[in-house]
Amino acid sequence: MKKHLLCILICLASGMVHKAYSQGLQFYGNEKRIAERSSFQVFTKEYIPVAIGRFTISFEYAIHNDKSPGYILYLKNADGEEAFNLTYVYENSKGSFMFAQDGKQIYYTAEYDNSNLHGKWMPASLDMDIANNRAEIIIGNSKAVLNDIGLKGKRFTPQLFFGMCNHILETASFSIRNLVVSNGEETWNFPLNESQGEEVHDSKGNLVGQITNPVWLINYSYYWKPLLQHSSLTPSGFAFAPLQQRFYIYNRDSVMNYNIYDHTLEHRSYAPKGKQLPIRLGMNFMDESKGVIYPYEMNWKETYVAEMHPETGNWKTVNRDAVSLQLHHHCGLHIPQKQQFLFFGGYGNRQYYNTFLTYDLAQNSWDTLHFAGDVISPRFFAGAAMTPDGKYAYIYGGKGNEVGDQNVGIQYYYDCYRLDFENNRIKKLWEHEEPSFKQVPARNMILSEDGNYLYLLAYPEYKPQTFLQLYRLSLADGSYEALGDSIPMTSEEIATNANLYFNPVLDEFYCVIQEFEKYGQSATRVYSLSNPPVSLAEVKYYDKRQELPSPNTFLWFYVFAAALLVVASGGIFIMIRRRKRLSNMPQPVDGLPSVMCGEVKSEKVESTVPEEFPLPDVTIIVKKNSVSLFGTFTVIDRNGRDITYMFSPKIRHLFLYILINSITRDGVLSADLNSLFWPDKPDDKIKNLKNVTMNHLRKTLQELDGIELTHQKGYFKLLLGEECYCDYQRFFVLTGGMKRIPSVESEVKELYGIFAQGKLLHTMDNSLFDYVKQQTETFAIQLLSEQIHFLYKSGKDQATIYTCNTLLSIDPLSDTAIAYIVCTYRRQNKLDKALQCYTAFCKEYRQVMGENYPVVLEELDIEHIRL
Repeated sequence: MKKHLLCILICLASGMVHKAYSQGLQFYGNEKRIAERSSFQVFTKEYIPVAIGRFTISFEYAIHNDKSPGYILYLKNADGEEAFNLTYVYENSKGSFMFAQDGKQIYYTAEYDNSNLHGKWMPASLDMDIANNRAEIIIGNSKAVLNDIGLKGKRFTPQLFFGMCNHILETASFSIRNLVVSNGEETWNFPLNESQGEEVHDSKGNLVGQITNPVWLINYSYYWKPLLQHSSLTPSGFAFAPLQQRFYIYNRDSVMNYNIYDHTLEHRSYAPKGKQLPIRLGMNFMDESKGVIYPYEMNWKETYVAEMHPETGNWKTVNRDAVSLQLHHHCGLHIPQKQQFLFFGGYGNRQYYNTFLTYDLAQNSWDTLHFAGDVISPRFFAGAAMTPDGKYAYIYGGKGNEVGDQNVGIQYYYDCYRLDFENNRIKKLWEHEEPSFKQVPARNMILSEDGNYLYLLAYPEYKPQTFLQLYRLSLADGSYEALGDSIPMTSEEIATNANLYFNPVLDEFYCVIQEFEKYGQSATRVYSLSNPPVSLAEVKYYDKRQELPSPNTFLWFYVFAAALLVVASGGIFIMIRRRKRLSNMPQPVDGLPSVMCGEVKSEKVESTVPEEFPLPDVTIIVKKNSVSLFGTFTVIDRNGRDITYMFSPKIRHLFLYILINSITRDGVLSADLNSLFWPDKPDDKIKNLKNVTMNHLRKTLQELDGIELTHQKGYFKLLLGEECYCDYQRFFVLTGGMKRIPSVESEVKELYGIFAQGKLLHTMDNSLFDYVKQQTETFAIQLLSEQIHFLYKSGKDQATIYTCNTLLSIDPLSDTAIAYIVCTYRRQNKLDKALQCYTAFCKEYRQVMGENYPVVLEELDIEHIRL
């Protein structure tokens, strides 16, 4: 039975290869409205190159939508009527590049199969010998010399445009980088490394060109893009196949195939049907030469290795119980030249390990590999990377101690070792100083193409609400640099995996996060980052008004962590209050105007569940141009970029307060904002502060379509159009203002998908939102509790389990949820699962309430749910 619950993606990040410069510009084509397309005037009037008889242009070109024809560049004579263009045309699965004298004749055509164009950068150049009326053009691997290009005896002053130009509106969908222009005497290099604005600089920093509607590619090299999100009722594993350009996510009964090129998803149940793969922590390695995934577990008597063919769904166990070890957070390396997989380190039964175990894929047998030279201390959470030729590997970092006994204590390592497989020797390369806070690397590291650097993800695993950071580590001396933005993650040590992959075809990194829940559920999130990754300083290079981060930047992490602890404490307090069953709904926080309460009343939810309510196999599309309030507050702009960072705490709270009241009422009275956000300021200063803040908010909202901040008759209100998606607004509409549940099956699924994202404003710690959060939570609990009863009585076991798990994510101490989930597993004769869920629930109850759960497992049934 299929148990995949949430899937999907956002959008394609174009691949990039590190050449002379690493950045570039993206141009939208005919798939976008005219107002959203770009026009790049390479030289403003004062910088137009003088005419001296020669003109050359060179750049790299990457196509985005191979079915979008139109202009790429337009080259006109500033001193005459002559003009030339380079256009792209798609027909019969082939893409053609045409160079023509505009409106007169085509001089040159280069044709390519579209399979050779997707995500690839190709060189393009035009060398015009104006004095001799000839030109040489190169597009990819195609080259031509053109005679008589219509310039005999004419003066030509080049004026160059990419994308739209005046009346030219039809443009191709493409990106450019490494732009170089020369008139024979002077050369202009364009790094195109701006991150915002409409000004274009040359390599000397001169403001030379102008662009409208720019999409600066450097942002794709700093801000990780959410690419795929998937949840399952059972543990799951992840594998990446760069040759096939596929992601595979598998759980106990099926495998999902995700095509990176065209974003298509396929689910395939295992064969024979009903045969379940015994996954616990989703470990695997992949042999791409065979197209085979090898799922495995290293957990005492549960240790096994299986062989899975994801394209057919066939799998079988090939080795079991040959190794009796528990090795949590070991690292591993696939050595295709030897058809072996190498395991190193790990933790189990209060022991740290430094053994090198090998698994032979041909013989399906285990062995131990011994090395001479330096000794690596026992550890887990180490990172590993292999050289392409299979001769060397690198082991970095982790935590453990010299004797391998957890009782001795813990030591964090920041050392690096090289493994020589030809001579079976280990050499310690270096050990760098401890960073400003302790952290461990993810198990997969990426070796740079030149072999001089390691790319790795690292994070403070001891922080429950932590973050991943990408680093570039020098193999020469251990010096390192933080690159890219951080990625939030929940860390539960053993129950959390983070991995780094590299796609050489699209030239982008992937960060994969797997979080395993106590009741067996798992969540997988995939992010992409264009290569080469850049630092914050590079992104802000032209931003003269913003200071670069100081060495103490990471102190902000601790402030953030402290805020999250406050949020967690508040959540526990709310749960304790609910345990005591207060008879009345909570009143608004003292000092808040009644407008925050809206007009939503605590009524009995009107149940209109369809008779044939199905298993909620919910698919969520993480939308562009969206605002998410459920779970972690997130704002995605029109281009699919996460711009949450642009909302400072003050702007964020103000925005959310106005947004919620705009959805539930008619906005917020301006005078109320004064007392809430600037209570200690005199009236004469409040007006200026409010104007500045509102202008900042309006500027930030310009990154989205379909949302507008208005001020009418003393009220501030946010108007949301169809283009802008807000999950809280959709939730409010679906539930009729929290008075009913949808009666249409698709809307029921949609509502479940919203709940699956997490609690409303889960990480937002501000008393402004306590009431609306509690109000929404109470509604969700009442709705889900009624649904659970209906589904259980209808015999819909899988839907019951799913809904119970959703309720437990909102109310971890729900008597209703634990009673029904245990009874459902009993009905299925899955007593081990019932015991597992009950044990986890009791542990949570004891931690929160400080006492044991008063109902023993044998007495837990739906007829005696505690009130």
